[in-house]
Amino acid sequence: MILMEKVKNIIIYDFDGTLTPYKLTKFQILERCGLPEGASNPKFLEMVERKAKDENIDVYTATHSVFLELIRNANLPLTDESFSLGANNIDYNKGVEEFLMFLKDNNIHNYLLSSGLKSYLGKTIIANYFDKIYATTFTYNNNGEATGIDYLMNDKNKVKAIKEILKMHGKQETDCRNVIYIGDGFTDYYAMEYVKRNKGTSIFVYRDKENDELKRLEDKDIISYSTFADFSYNSDLTNYIKKLCIRKKK
Repeated sequence: MILMEKVKNIIIYDFDGTLTPYKLTKFQILERCGLPEGASNPKFLEMVERKAKDENIDVYTATHSVFLELIRNANLPLTDESFSLGANNIDYNKGVEEFLMFLKDNNIHNYLLSSGLKSYLGKTIIANYFDKIYATTFTYNNNGEATGIDYLMNDKNKVKAIKEILKMHGKQETDCRNVIYIGDGFTDYYAMEYVKRNKGTSIFVYRDKENDELKRLEDKDIISYSTFADFSYNSDLTNYIKKLCIRKKK
């Protein structure tokens, strides 16, 4: 008789660049502020860089601060409804939804870790495939308008989220043996390092293998496996993950 033995049963994902084909979120609300391509717009990136430098703050705080400033200056509502415009109609890398559906049907736990907005991510068509979404949140006034940053998801806080996930599964915070982390860039450094150093599996996905971030992380020896960001059935990525998650034994 053939039995199915689950080995890895927790998969943790970055969002932009990992599950989507673009590195930064295409916030429709930013496009309404006159910034085509949303957070990827050069003007937006320049404003973030300048604010981080002028106010001596980290780039994550600067990003969300500029985000709110632009919407406020455009006299648009600072509400979750505004922030989430277009969230249900974004592009994903090939096969993402089917892949997540397959894993959920096989009782694999999926978690999303992103520096993006939790309110936005919660409105995506793939949100229901995740046990929990860890992302940035805002504070709000009595009218439901955002007033500032409540919780900031950044590189190092991803590790805190991983520890919380392990605790929820009754595991020691340094026991990542049944964990897979999937990311696409240097912002995943701390998460990948933590998972791999604690006997888990870190996967780097890319759209172009010739990229500096992959090479830098490979030099740090924190990547278990790297491949093209193709989540479709029978791709190198999905076959690798299936072998880690479900093994046949007699």
